[in-house]
Amino acid sequence: MTNTPTQPSAELKSITGLNDQEYEALSAALAKMRAPQVETQAPQTKMLAAVRNQLQQRLNNPQLSEAERTKLTNDIADLDRKMNASQS
Repeated sequence: MTNTPTQPSAELKSITGLNDQEYEALSAALAKMRAPQVETQAPQTKMLAAVRNQLQQRLNNPQLSEAERTKLTNDIADLDRKMNASQS
């Protein structure tokens, strides 16, 4: 089986045949694709998420007193609020 190159569609235009609006749209799309990908989550948010996960694991301990459970639940809720505020 041999690979034969496919012919470009007759509907495709040469870059030199684009009007100004099409050229600008193409340029913007290419610039967006080439732009370095920015980390979506800030380091502080990652740290808060790690702390939240540790608190959640401690909350799963069946030997915790009710006061400790309440404290951990409040701390987790506080971390959730901080993480949501930093993403807004």
